[in-house]
Amino acid sequence: MPFKDFLLIIIIILVPSWTVAYLTDKVIYVIPMLAVSTFVTAQLFQNRNKRLEEDELFMKKGKGKDDTDFEIGKDHD
Repeated sequence: MPFKDFLLIIIIILVPSWTVAYLTDKVIYVIPMLAVSTFVTAQLFQNRNKRLEEDELFMKKGKGKDDTDFEIGKDHD
């Protein structure tokens, strides 16, 4: 996992949780906020992982930006 993604996860989870803790001074509100922010983070990175896996499969099949199998203007033996 890249450091950038790790930092994003920390921000998504800790900033709302610490904000709720600071504003309310009650743990009863922090725990649900922690659960919701963890759920949101999991959903964001679940979609990102699927997209990367699909791109890798697409590239393994030989398809890329240019999906032609031949070169124009060259003689082939």
